[in-house]
Amino acid sequence: MLFTELEAVESFLTLEVREMRGIAVLIGGCVAMFAGCQTVEPIERMSFPEAEYTVLPATGTARIEGQAFLKTIGGDVKTAAGNAVYLNPVTSYSEQWYASYVTGRPLDPAEPDPRLSKYIRETTADGEGRFEFADVPAGEYFVTTRVVWGVPTGSYGTISQQGGTVTKRISIKEGEVIKIIITR
Repeated sequence: MLFTELEAVESFLTLEVREMRGIAVLIGGCVAMFAGCQTVEPIERMSFPEAEYTVLPATGTARIEGQAFLKTIGGDVKTAAGNAVYLNPVTSYSEQWYASYVTGRPLDPAEPDPRLSKYIRETTADGEGRFEFADVPAGEYFVTTRVVWGVPTGSYGTISQQGGTVTKRISIKEGEVIKIIITR
């Protein structure tokens, strides 16, 4: 009889430990789930520093050649084919955008000052994600594009977007030709 009671107590304790482990896993999962839902405090967008932009030269003799792509977890290469590629001069305004990009904190307001558009150059990546900017003035720039693709989620034929914005800070001299790759 004593042996049977010991077995019963041991069985009960084993069951209790298993349940406690299950509860711990459940609680850990809930904490992780809610931690991912935390709101990120936006960065207040600075006023547009027009004086920084008006002194920038409009044309130059340098050229930037590049390609933008990302690799999937499975090793496939996805390119920026058909997407806009932007050449944005480095200023305090664009550095604030870059800080937002790196940290994942949004800018408020989200939309940049409309005056910025006349200082940004734009081209389109070809079918292999290649692009070129000619007659670029010497200086520092952010070269930015998007590399995105869809992945079926398996539920009701929905597609999940993968990839995102990629950017690279570069420096170029007059008459120089540089080749760059933009990826993560």
